[in-house]
Amino acid sequence: MRNQKRNLVVSTMFQQAGHATGIALGVGLGIALIIYLLGLIVSRNLASFLVSLQALPDIASSILNVLLMAIFLVTPYTDFKWAIQNGISRKTLWQGRILSLFSMTLVVWFISQLAGLMNTPFDLVSAWHSLLSYFSLSLTMMAIGNGFALLNRRWKWIVGIGLPVICLVVLMMLAYSMVGLIPAISASTVLQAILNSKITVWVILVIYLIIVYTLARFFNNKIQLRRD
Repeated sequence: MRNQKRNLVVSTMFQQAGHATGIALGVGLGIALIIYLLGLIVSRNLASFLVSLQALPDIASSILNVLLMAIFLVTPYTDFKWAIQNGISRKTLWQGRILSLFSMTLVVWFISQLAGLMNTPFDLVSAWHSLLSYFSLSLTMMAIGNGFALLNRRWKWIVGIGLPVICLVVLMMLAYSMVGLIPAISASTVLQAILNSKITVWVILVIYLIIVYTLARFFNNKIQLRRD
């Protein structure tokens, strides 16, 4: 029974994503095609028009990338209300949403790789790094979306404006502090070796993903029905 409800969450999310994808691709590619046709009418250069059409796969890939992030950023509270109405627990909702995230990310990444093959040859290292970037961004958007789902409209505006400002100030303070540490870092061969090591990057990435995953699940378990 639990698996059936989890699969229901996954199938429902894919249906919603498919509907949104159809609209987004129709509008985005339609606008691009109209612009290209207007360019053809003005310039009467058929070769240039045919070359322009080659950009459509890249445009479609970009639309899917943005849509993937938007889905997990704006839908958590709507999905939660739907789950409550259908007797689905937060745990099952979380399982369905995280499975949907992984599946949708793989689909969008695969389409992006196919579109990229039109311009550049396939590179396994670049593809692997791209996949990690896709998962990291998707999971980050889910964590942010789940966090915003806890807030009413007023606090969404406050946090949505205040949090980026605070982050910018913190980053500027860190950058200013790092400037003072540059001489010490330059003088220390150990610190240079740590900073230049590929292992350091992977350790930071793993820690980041663990933190973001934990926050996304924590926020998911705290979502409540509210009055906006």
